[in-house]
Amino acid sequence: MPHSRHPFFPVIYHFSPKGNSCSSPGPCVPCFFMEKHMTTFIDHQKAFILLFNQTARYHKRHKVFEDFVSCSVIALENRLQFSEAREQKYLRIVSGYEKQDVINMAHLLAHVIEGLEQGFCDFLGSVFMQLELGDKYRSQFFTPWGVACMMAQMQLGNVKALFENKPFITLSEPACGAGSMILAMADTLNRSGYPAYRRMWVSETDIDPLAAGMAYIQLSLCGVAGEVVIGNSLCNERRRILLTPGHYLGNWSYRLRHVQEQAAA
Repeated sequence: MPHSRHPFFPVIYHFSPKGNSCSSPGPCVPCFFMEKHMTTFIDHQKAFILLFNQTARYHKRHKVFEDFVSCSVIALENRLQFSEAREQKYLRIVSGYEKQDVINMAHLLAHVIEGLEQGFCDFLGSVFMQLELGDKYRSQFFTPWGVACMMAQMQLGNVKALFENKPFITLSEPACGAGSMILAMADTLNRSGYPAYRRMWVSETDIDPLAAGMAYIQLSLCGVAGEVVIGNSLCNERRRILLTPGHYLGNWSYRLRHVQEQAAA
C-alpha cells in the first residue's frame, strides 16, 4: 500500500478492531496507541479541548474542527484503500496550517482514539458541544451519551431473544449526527455478550458532511461495521458513501448478500 505523507498516518497505522485480528478478549474496542498511558487514566476530552484551543488560533474554531474531521476521515479511509485524490485533498487542507498545528491535529485524533479505548462514548459530539460549536454551527446539538444509552437499551430490549432466529441485525439511522445512537447500540450489544462487530451492520445518514465525518470516525474506531452516507434521507439522496473498516474486515458485503439471497429463495 502506498505510504501516506501526512502525520495522521502513524496514529491509525496499527488499526486492528478487536474480533478481527486482535487476540485481546473483551468488547469490540480498537487497539490503537495501547502503549501510552496504560496505567494512568487521562480525561482525553479535556485534553482534546485544551490542545484544540491551542491549535491554529489564526483560524476560526469552526474551520479548524472541520479540517480536523476531514483529515481524520482521509487518514482512516486511506488506511485500507489508498486514494491519491484523497491524499491531494489532505495536502490542500494542511497547506493552510503551520507544521506544528498539523501535528497537533494528529495528536487530537490520538486523544479521540484513546478516549474511545477507555469506553464507548460520543467523544466528538461531546467535545463539539463543550467547545460551544453547536450553538453557532447550524444550531446543531448532539444527544447526551446517557440518553443515547437509555434509548438503545429500550429499543433493543431482550438482546438474547433478538438473535434467536437471525445471525445479525441491520440498523438505519436517517439523521445520525455524530453517531451516538448507533454507538450506544453497539455498546449495549457488547455488554450483553454479543460482539457488535459480528452481530450488527448499520447504515447512517446525515445531510451535513461534518456530522457524517464525525460519525464515520467514531464508528470506524469502535469497530462498527456499516456505511455512513452524506445525503438527504427524505429524498433518498446519497451524495457520498463511506464504508467503515469494520465493513471490509468483517466481510459484510458477502454476509449481507447471502442473507438477501436466502430471503429471496
